[in-house]
Amino acid sequence: MKKLVCIMMAGLLLISQAGCSSFDKVKKPDENGVLTFKVAHDSADTVPVSIGLFKFAELVEERSDGKIKIEVYNNGQLGSASDYVVNTQLGTLDMGVVNQSVLSSFVTDLAAVDIPYIIEGYEHADRVFEGETGEYYSQEITDLMGTQVLDIWEVGFRNLTNSKHPVNQVEDIKGLRIRTMDNKVHQEFWKSMGADPVPMSWNEAYTAMQQKAIDGQENPLSVILGNNVAEVNKELAMTEHVYSSIFFLMSKDAWNALTEDQQKIIKECAKEAGQYEREEQRRQADEAMAELEKQGMKITKPDKQQFIDSSAQFRKEYGKVYQNIVDMIEAAR
Repeated sequence: MKKLVCIMMAGLLLISQAGCSSFDKVKKPDENGVLTFKVAHDSADTVPVSIGLFKFAELVEERSDGKIKIEVYNNGQLGSASDYVVNTQLGTLDMGVVNQSVLSSFVTDLAAVDIPYIIEGYEHADRVFEGETGEYYSQEITDLMGTQVLDIWEVGFRNLTNSKHPVNQVEDIKGLRIRTMDNKVHQEFWKSMGADPVPMSWNEAYTAMQQKAIDGQENPLSVILGNNVAEVNKELAMTEHVYSSIFFLMSKDAWNALTEDQQKIIKECAKEAGQYEREEQRRQADEAMAELEKQGMKITKPDKQQFIDSSAQFRKEYGKVYQNIVDMIEAAR
């Protein structure tokens, strides 16, 4: 709670940077009866989440007969992912999409889904986030923060890149300085594997890799490709250690500015755009390896079972902390 209060206070200082000076205008209809909402995202406009947001904007405008418009802001134009959590909670940002790992700093038991190798594949992930676990988290976020969860989208399975050497086994990870999100589970996992995790926002990571302040990072293939990681890291290991989802948040003030019919449109469009985004993410992931190789990346496929075995004790310890969530995830296998 103390951390949340501090972050909220910091968020107040960021209001002018997050577009809040115009918020009173955007949450009220203009002279033509049109509501305009801003949605923020911290990555490039070519990644699946961004493509999904543009699809969402298109669907909303069409189904609201032009009475609701969505403005998409990519590349961290409205701050970092942590800012989106704070500012949607404060009502100074209409919508934001936030990775589960960032959101777990605010909703602590979200860390359960960041336990390495707890989610086995895409079908398992779909059952987790479109089923009981997803409903549990959506309700918890609304109860704790007052923020509406429009849907849970997909970022995909995370893989490791670096500029030092190929990773073929766990031993090769030792000593690598790896950018992570500000997430305890991620950081402790990499420490347990012998790496040196360095938490930082994504919009700082490219420069840090370019300047050799860090050796690498870990992300799904579509994010690695969409953010030009191949320019600064030539080694890619298909570790698939964590499945990442992304939560589509809407502020309570923005939600309450809508009629019931408009709320239904927003939810339905978020769900439909989410399915579109999921399909795009998997399509990009399938094609990304060949494209990354063209860009000069050397791809290794370590024995994943070795990584699973090496993280077994870590998984057991964190599983005890979030046993109720782990049970739901296990039930969805």
